Amino acid sequence: MGIILQEFILMLVISTGSLSAESRIFMTVKVDRSAVLPCNWKTILDNLATDQSPHIEWRTFSETVFERLGEEQFQGEGYEGRIDVPEDELKKGNCSLVLKDVKLGDAAVYESHLLVKRTKRSLQSKRVFIQSVELSVDDTPEEINSAQDKLNSRARLLLLHSSGVIHFPSPIITFTILTIILLFMQCFIDPL
Repeated sequence: MGIILQEFILMLVISTGSLSAESRIFMTVKVDRSAVLPCNWKTILDNLATDQSPHIEWRTFSETVFERLGEEQFQGEGYEGRIDVPEDELKKGNCSLVLKDVKLGDAAVYESHLLVKRTKRSLQSKRVFIQSVELSVDDTPEEINSAQDKLNSRARLLLLHSSGVIHFPSPIITFTILTIILLFMQCFIDPL
């Protein structure tokens, strides 16, 4: 019985996804609108030298989409003229990525990293993870969206007022609750 329980817990870990403390923000933006993917490097690294310009990089899993070091910047293919992290905001700690004229192909998971020199004389940089943002792009017409929003808000009210409905905010909590239940059940099935 113990082996079956262990295999079940292992499957729960795999199915609930990553159990890291990494946070991911989920955003949905309509086609042709602008999106601001949030990022603040001061929450991660507050001791960056004041004379050093922050070096920020935004990537998807397949490519670098934007990079800024001082006035120098790189805009990835397909993002030219539509993407920026304003330099004045970056110096204050705000590394939010501004994406204009959003297209269907922009839907992806974006990650921001701060590139920090390892030592004053070193040419190599260390990449420090800051934020992960999953961007979804909605291309449905406005009139359909407003009707769906009304239905969704009614459905949310029904779910909130229904008894026995549990919403788990994260895979970590889901995993923890299910593990406790399984361990509790094992005590009754297979007592010591």
